[in-house]
Amino acid sequence: MMAAFSAMLGLGIISPFLPELVGKHGANGFWIGMIFAGFGISRGIVTPFIGRISDRVGRKIFVVLGLLIYAGVSLLYPKAGTVYELTLVRLIHGLSAGMILPIVMAYAGQFSKEGHESMTTGVFNMVLYLGLATGPLIGGEVAERFGFNAVFYLMATLGAVTLFLVIFFLPEIKGDGPDRKIFQAPLFRVFYKEHYIRVVLIMSFISVAIFAVFMSFLPSIAIKDSVDMIHIGMIMSTAILVAGLLQIPFGRIADSHTQLGKILQSSVGIAISMLALFVLPFCPDFKALLLVGFFMGLGAAIYGPALSGISVKIGQKIGMGSWMGVFWSVMSIGLVFAPLTAGVIMDNFGINSVFYSFGIFAFLGLLFCAYYIRKRRY
Repeated sequence: MMAAFSAMLGLGIISPFLPELVGKHGANGFWIGMIFAGFGISRGIVTPFIGRISDRVGRKIFVVLGLLIYAGVSLLYPKAGTVYELTLVRLIHGLSAGMILPIVMAYAGQFSKEGHESMTTGVFNMVLYLGLATGPLIGGEVAERFGFNAVFYLMATLGAVTLFLVIFFLPEIKGDGPDRKIFQAPLFRVFYKEHYIRVVLIMSFISVAIFAVFMSFLPSIAIKDSVDMIHIGMIMSTAILVAGLLQIPFGRIADSHTQLGKILQSSVGIAISMLALFVLPFCPDFKALLLVGFFMGLGAAIYGPALSGISVKIGQKIGMGSWMGVFWSVMSIGLVFAPLTAGVIMDNFGINSVFYSFGIFAFLGLLFCAYYIRKRRY
């Protein structure tokens, strides 16, 4: 849990500073997206390989290496003097997260009891969201009081402490013995045959894209309404805390459903977050933005444990590490695609168009999944 918390802290901690960095370095919307997305690019590249290897050689070594890189790269943030250097730091940071997140989720998946998969992974998701929520909250508050650099020295300290705990107290755990015939088949062939896996990956991609746009471009629209960094951090943290704290009750609900029921629950959650994103340009002040943040988090609380519960079932078939690597890789692609595309849209059509475009994108994605589900039997 500490390892997962530390990894997700680094994703959101930079969000409140994005408008300031734009002014300092003269960056355009594309580079706003690139700074945020750099974390996801390297994470998405390494996670499938790390997850699959961990099924064979063990998991602990990757968590240790990831935290070691995490602690070191945190000290590089204050040294980054241009957007290019900052993007490079984010790429290295994403590499560390790519070693940590799929592995600790594989731990959670193997510890899950039959019939309680969504509940168990809901607890894990709660820790992830708490780390993500603490990022902008700490980032905004500490930067206002002690300066930009102090935030990253704090990150490095947290990473070092967590590394110590993992080295001495985290037990090793081997692969979970999946069906060898399935496990030895190429993963993409498995995805082709198992139609519901494709629906899960599409929904995961959409959900991450929505949340990434919210996290990376909310500051740009909030600044227009004269909202300061502390209040921007509060809006983001409210969304993420609501998502995290409600994971367990919605996990219990998801565990009472079939696979199809979990997918329908996921659809409802994504629809709520989609509507919250779409109405952001109509928010005139901090209170309205805070309310939208609440509904963004509510949607994530509904779809998060349902998608994770299905993922555990899939992991039990094809190898927990292998599947979690692919699952996190797809989410990383969404984390890259959304900010970069949104940055281009912002440069050409304005900030409001970002939220309209991704609201429509999510709606069309849900329609495709609904059609796909209707045509298949579960």
